[in-house]
Amino acid sequence: MFDYITTLYQKKPKKQDIIRENIEEQKYIFLERTEKLQNSFYEAFFEHSIENAVADAYEIFLETKTEYNYFEQRLKELDKEKGRRFLKLVAMYHSIRLSRIKRRKLRWREMKQNLYFVFQLNDTEKKLADALYSCAKSGESCFSDLFAKTTARYIFGSHSLSPFSLAFIENFCYNSFNSFMSSFTKYLSVNVRLKKVTN
Repeated sequence: MFDYITTLYQKKPKKQDIIRENIEEQKYIFLERTEKLQNSFYEAFFEHSIENAVADAYEIFLETKTEYNYFEQRLKELDKEKGRRFLKLVAMYHSIRLSRIKRRKLRWREMKQNLYFVFQLNDTEKKLADALYSCAKSGESCFSDLFAKTTARYIFGSHSLSPFSLAFIENFCYNSFNSFMSSFTKYLSVNVRLKKVTN
C-alpha cells in the first residue's frame, strides 16, 4: 500500500514543475534567437520581456491567490505549446504598448519584424499581432479588453469569460507591462537605449 501511494505521489507533478517545464524551459528557444538580433535595443528588449514573462508566470499561476485567478484555475491544462503561446503573447503586449508609448521613436514595422523573428510567429500570429496593434491605436480600453479575450482564447481555448476573469487578465497584462518597464528602464531609459543604438 505504501509503495502504491508513493508511486502516485511521484507521478503527480508539482505545481512549480509544471511552470518550469512548460514555460521556463521554453524560454531558451527564444533567448537563443535574441542573440542573433543585430540591434542591441531589440536584443535587450526581448531578453527582458522573456525573463519578465517567466517571473510573471510563477507569480500568476502559483502565488496570486484570489477567487478569480483565471491562470491558477487552468494550471493543469498548461503544456509546452500553451507555455510558448504565453511567452509570445506577453511579448506582443510589451511590444505593442511600448511602440504606442514611444511611437515617435519606435516604429511598429521594425518592432514587429524583430518580434516575428525572435518568437518565430506563424502567419496567424503575425495577423493577430497586427490586429492587436491596430486596436491599440484606437484606444487603450478597447485594446485591453481585446487583448484579455485573445489571451484566454489563444492560450487555453476559452471562448467566453466572466467579467471577473476578464478584469483579472486585463489587470495582469497591465501589471506585467509596468513591472517590465520598471526593470527595463532601471539603469537606462528607453530614450538612452535607443540613442546608444544610433550612435
